Amino acid sequence: MLKKDPVILRTVTEDDLPEVARTWPSDHRPVSGEEARGAIAYMRGNYEKNTKGSICHLCLAVCRAEDPGTIMGWCGLDGRRDHAEPEIFILLDEEYRNKGYGTECVKELLRMAAEDFELHSVHGGCDRENIASKRAMEKGGMVQYGTEDNGDPLFRFTAKEQG
Repeated sequence: MLKKDPVILRTVTEDDLPEVARTWPSDHRPVSGEEARGAIAYMRGNYEKNTKGSICHLCLAVCRAEDPGTIMGWCGLDGRRDHAEPEIFILLDEEYRNKGYGTECVKELLRMAAEDFELHSVHGGCDRENIASKRAMEKGGMVQYGTEDNGDPLFRFTAKEQG
């Protein structure tokens, strides 16, 4: 469990089955127990593939410190396009948005990327109209370096070299 008050980012287990079924972000509808079990197996399989310098896919449940059993969203690092420079993602349920949780997720994910996985950079992006996501990335430590053709901002975090 990775505690960052007021947020906890944590891996999921079979004990989380009801919460995963309730919150899994397929299309923001509850999924069946079987689908939730499959999602947990997928996440746990990816946890084992992630190593220093390489992220396959890291998906973590986002919970409040005072209620670690209730999942309020998901965040992580997606390395399917580039294992050495994964893309950050944050998906919070609507009732938890604009409360600073996204910024805390960004900060902790970037810390994990640099310290735990020894990655040199993390990529990110959001819809140009999603001002809250843009602010969370900037406040969390990412820098906008450009835009997509459609105007969506692109962000990058570059870890400082130790030594």
